[in-house]
Amino acid sequence: MADSMSRLNIQPEEFTYRFPHKVFGHVPGAHSGTSLGSGDRFAGFADLFDYADPRRLDVRASVRNQLADPLASEQQRWLVRRYQQRSAITLWLLADITQSMAVSAVDHARLAKLAHMVAHSAIGFGDRFAMASFDSEWRQDVSIMPTRQRSAPMLAADMLMAANPSKVAGAEGLFHSADLVTSSHAMVFLASDFCFDIELLDRTLRKLSHYTVVPVVWQHDDVDHIPSHAGWTEIRDSETGTRQSVWMRPSIQKRWRQMMADHFEQLTDCFMRHRVRPLFVNGDITAQQLTQYFYTMKKS
Repeated sequence: MADSMSRLNIQPEEFTYRFPHKVFGHVPGAHSGTSLGSGDRFAGFADLFDYADPRRLDVRASVRNQLADPLASEQQRWLVRRYQQRSAITLWLLADITQSMAVSAVDHARLAKLAHMVAHSAIGFGDRFAMASFDSEWRQDVSIMPTRQRSAPMLAADMLMAANPSKVAGAEGLFHSADLVTSSHAMVFLASDFCFDIELLDRTLRKLSHYTVVPVVWQHDDVDHIPSHAGWTEIRDSETGTRQSVWMRPSIQKRWRQMMADHFEQLTDCFMRHRVRPLFVNGDITAQQLTQYFYTMKKS
C-alpha cells in the first residue's frame, strides 16, 4: 500500500464543500442540522427545568422575560439557550474503472488521486467516506463501505491502483452501484468519462434523485486527436480492445467529431434535466477546482 502511494506521490489535499440541505441526525458533524444539541446556531430559549443545562443559563434573558410580564408568574423562570447541532453526512465516490477510463488515466492513477482527496476531505470534516467502483458490474473488490477510518484515503487509492482490468465491456455496473447509496444524507461524486449510453446515466440519476450528485466528467486527452492524414489507419475500441482498420477520409473525421459533439450535448442535456451541475476536468483534478465548484454552487 505504501509503495503505491509513493509511486503516485499523492499529497494529502483537502477541499471545502457544503451540503445544500439541513441534516436530520444525531451524529455531530460540519453541516447544518435540524436536531438540538451542541452547535453554534441559536435556536431559541427553553425553561431550565425542561432542559437542565445550567452552563447555558442566560441571566439577562431570564430577567428581561420577568420584567416584560411580571404578573405572568410569581416564580422566576430561568431560561437557557438552545442551539442547533451540526450533523454529519456520507461522501460517496462512484468510480468508473471501465476500459475507456484507462485511456485518459493510465492505471486509474488520476481516479486514485481523486478518491484519496474525497476520502481525506470527508474524514477531516467529520463525515464518512464510501466508494463503489463499477465497469460492466458492481466491483465489490474495489469498494469501501461507509467509514471514518483514517486509513480510508490510502486504502481507496490503493484499491483503484490494484484493480483488475474489466473482463466484459460496458458500464452497466453504474446502475447497480447506485443501489449501495442508502445513507440518509449523502453527497455522491460520480467520476467517469461518461463515454457510455446516456440512457444508463438517466436511469442512474433518477435513482439518485434524493441525493446531491457531483458528476466529475473526465475529458479524454486525445479525444480530438483524430488522424489527420488520409489512408489506412488502425483504431482500437477503448472498451472492448477490438482493433479495426479503416480508410481515414475527411468525411469519417467529420462524422467522428460530430458523434462526439452530439454525445456531449446529450450528456449536458441529461444533467440539466436532473438539475445536476457537472465539473469538467482535463488531467488531474485539484482541491482548488473542487472548492471553487462548491463556492460557485453556494453563490447560485
